[in-house]
Formats: sequence, C-alpha cells, structure tokens
Amino acid sequence: MESQWVTRNHYNPCFWTAYWNPDYYAAAVAGTTPLPAARDQVVYSLNVKGDRIFPTTVANVHYEKDFGPAELSRDDAEAFVKRHYPDRFQSDRQAHESAHYPVFINFEQILTALEGMEHYDHLRTVIARGTLGSPMEKGMIACLVHLQALRSHGIMNSLVEWYGTLGVKKFEFFMLLKWALSNIDCLAEAIAPLALSHWVLYRTESDTFPLTDSPVLILPNSVMWALSPRLLLEIHRGRAAPESQWQTKNGIKRGKLAEFRRRTIGNTFREIIFSDRRTLEFWQSTKEFRQRTALMAETSSYNRLIHRSAERELWEVNAWGNQ
Repeated sequence: MESQWVTRNHYNPCFWTAYWNPDYYAAAVAGTTPLPAARDQVVYSLNVKGDRIFPTTVANVHYEKDFGPAELSRDDAEAFVKRHYPDRFQSDRQAHESAHYPVFINFEQILTALEGMEHYDHLRTVIARGTLGSPMEKGMIACLVHLQALRSHGIMNSLVEWYGTLGVKKFEFFMLLKWALSNIDCLAEAIAPLALSHWVLYRTESDTFPLTDSPVLILPNSVMWALSPRLLLEIHRGRAAPESQWQTKNGIKRGKLAEFRRRTIGNTFREIIFSDRRTLEFWQSTKEFRQRTALMAETSSYNRLIHRSAERELWEVNAWGNQ
C-alpha cells in the first residue's frame, strides 16, 4: 500500500511551473501537441536555505515530501464525528465497529482535483494570449488566485502547524479544507472582492518574472502573482472596478520589477525558479535575499516565519474582503 502513495506533493503544479522552461513555454504558447513531459523540464533553482543555484527539473522543486498521507485512528474518527456530526455519533460508531484502523487520507487527491478544474485551462489561455479575454476569464483567474494562495508552500504548512496548536490533527485539517473549497458561498465571499478590484497585467517579450514556492504575494492593498515568466498580475484591492475592466501594460518599470523581486524573495520558504541563471545570481546578491536566508536559518516555525515576513496574519489569508 505504501508504494501507492505520492511522496512528493507539489504546491505549484508541474504543468504550470514547466512554463519557466523557455522551450516548453514556446511550445505551450504555440499550441504544440503533444507537449513535452512537464515534469522533465529543466529550470534553475535558487535555494534560500542552501544559498546556491543549480539546474534541476520542475519535478524536483516546489513540493513537500510525504505531506499527503494523514493517519486516522479509531479514536480520532470517533472524536471527529462527535465534534462535527453529534447526531450521527452512535449510528456511525456501530456501523464502523468492525472497520480496520488506522486508515489514511491522501491530500494528493485534493490537489489532483484542483488541478483538474477548468480554471487552469483558462490560465493556459491567458498565458498564451498575454492578457485577459473576458469578464468570465477574470473571474476564473480570481478563483485561482485564492486557491493558489491556499495551496502555497508557506501557507499550507503554516495552516497545518497552526491548527495543530489548537489540537486539530492533519487529517481533520484536510477535511476542513476540502469542505471550504467545496462551499460555493465561502468561495464567492473570498473571490468576489478580488474580481471586483482594479487589475493590471504586465507582459514582457522575454522571461522576466521568477517563480517562488509561495507565488501569491499578498499585501493589504495589493496582490501580485506571476502567471508566467512573461506575465505578472497585480490586483489593487483598494480600488474597486467592474469585472469587465482590466489594464494590460507592455513592459514593466524598473521600480515595479524591484518591488516584485523584494516581495517574491520575502515570500520564499524553499526555492525560486527561473530560466536564466544570471537573473537568479543577481537576486542572490541582493540585501533582501541575504536577510531572507538569515531568517530561514534561525526560524523553524512556519507561523513565526509568516508573521515576521508578511504584512498580514496567517489566519487572515482566507478573509480577502474583510479589509
């Protein structure tokens, strides 16, 4: 049974991170079929803990090893039912009296289900076009901003750690997350403020935007997300705009690119990937990267890392519209 478990749970899907390989990007944008194997695409990785740059494949970055399996004992199962379905406790207990424990919940199934959503097809289309094509597409990307933020390396580990301090085990966290992602009202409350904000897309003719393991960069009034190495989205949450409006700019000013670099480094927990080693060497030489490397070396708690390096609390990540 153990051999059937996926041992590498990718926070950023391989079919998306493969865009940071120039040949794959060109083939995907051109609509070439079949595409090369996404997992085999070579990129450069800037490792924040090891403070080094090396070539690797997207299969070997932006993942957590053995994050997926969550053990569930009989006592855990009964406590879970008693908390969430007290009226069913006695009947469920009798029905499962002969069940064999422990059992396991596989988080990879949730990630696979997310990656099968049509929203990612719209992401591919937006990347190829270099801008949005319709209000519906804006809504689809807004949904992905929310989902990608939740599944990012830093946030996911922090949520598991934080819930653990409250006595909530990993299997229950997976169930709570699945319920939240299946709740239309919950999703609408999170996504609507994003879709109804002012959007700016910066598109470039060459690879410009490296990708971190936690790529949705959240500040109180601004959310940045590199959709591809040549397309950066910024959502100005303090400026309302109809869902039918957005702005596309050719190129990006030096100051805005520097802001993206600082925010990306400040949101990195493991590695940043890119197609060009020289760009990563420059990023590695910056004061922001030295500070991030020092912070990662001295702090083991994800909650403390997020509290110190982000400008919003961990538990506010699901409350986009409350500020």
